[in-house]
Amino acid sequence: MAVLGIIAEYDPFHNGHLYHLRSAVSAAAPSAVIVALSGVFRQRGGPAVFSPFVRAECALDAGADAVVSLPVLWTVRDAEHYALGAVFLLSSLGATHLAFGAENADLPLLQQTADLLEDQPEPFRGMLRGLLAEGTGYPAALARAAGSCIPECEALLNRPNNILAVCYLRAVRRLGVSLTPVIIPRIGSYHSECISPVSPSASAVCASLRRGAWQDALSALPPFSQKAVRAAFLSGTTPDPKKLDAVLLARLRSMTPGQAALMPDCGEGLGAALLKASAAASSREELISLLTTRRYSASRISRLCTYALLGITGKRLSETALPDSALLLAIRKNPSLTGPWKSGPVRVRPAAEWLEKADPADAEAFRIWGMCSGLSGGFPCTERTVTR
Repeated sequence: MAVLGIIAEYDPFHNGHLYHLRSAVSAAAPSAVIVALSGVFRQRGGPAVFSPFVRAECALDAGADAVVSLPVLWTVRDAEHYALGAVFLLSSLGATHLAFGAENADLPLLQQTADLLEDQPEPFRGMLRGLLAEGTGYPAALARAAGSCIPECEALLNRPNNILAVCYLRAVRRLGVSLTPVIIPRIGSYHSECISPVSPSASAVCASLRRGAWQDALSALPPFSQKAVRAAFLSGTTPDPKKLDAVLLARLRSMTPGQAALMPDCGEGLGAALLKASAAASSREELISLLTTRRYSASRISRLCTYALLGITGKRLSETALPDSALLLAIRKNPSLTGPWKSGPVRVRPAAEWLEKADPADAEAFRIWGMCSGLSGGFPCTERTVTR
């Protein structure tokens, strides 16, 4: 009996997501679909535009059977650790298949690349060390080092969905779990600023909504997502960027150099540079722009901002165990969702009881996001797990 797992953000749920989900269901013919969803912060560090409960309900409308929130200490991570936490969560909840997109849907090459990055032979490690010492950013250095061993790998690792696909396969191998890959070819550009109604970029849709170009943005969403997006904006329950910027800059400007040095990925004086830039910047976006270089990607700086916002240290991150609990965002009645849900390694809790058992970082993430979205301090306990 197949149970399909999907790792997603759905911020917002657009036509490309619907295509991906339906294609995966068609390929795997599962008895149930479980989605591991980013919560109130995304993998690249920025705040989610829409509540995870809103996005989870859209996932149910599209055909998912259950949606759980990936803890923030696994969400706001590099692709390798993001994949590790999400794959563990889904496999623990009974998934037998894992669906993901890739610009290059060549499974043997993706698996070969994943094996190379897991084994890391000495020629690979030597070249990677040399490139990093020269000041090359880690993603580019990784791709070039992999390409020196398997030429096709360099181009493969220069595309965002391919990188995540390789990380999912690495996680499956590292965890020793049995998950059958279901690869859906990525259509369109992940970073495109233009909105394609068929396969849009979520960031382009959000940017369009923020500037009031509703017609273009809504054309890229299925009807149920259009309704949810309209309701969220009209009710004012999306985060106010200015409020989030103010909280972040206030937090950074009150930090000492010693505190900044304790944050993850803050070596080589990056912590001190972050504090200096925070004194000059007037927004998160400007702060990221001031610090982004060939060596430090915008995603790395963005995640660093969220670590500062939530008080996450490098020690805390390195000691974080694989997820043992998850917030249940949405579920429909399905007899296939038993067994691991009751006695497995991950405890799934509905919104009404989740907060009292939540990790402090998760609780702080929901508190800040809710406060900046005009929601009560009890968010997410003031929300109900969506049921069907």
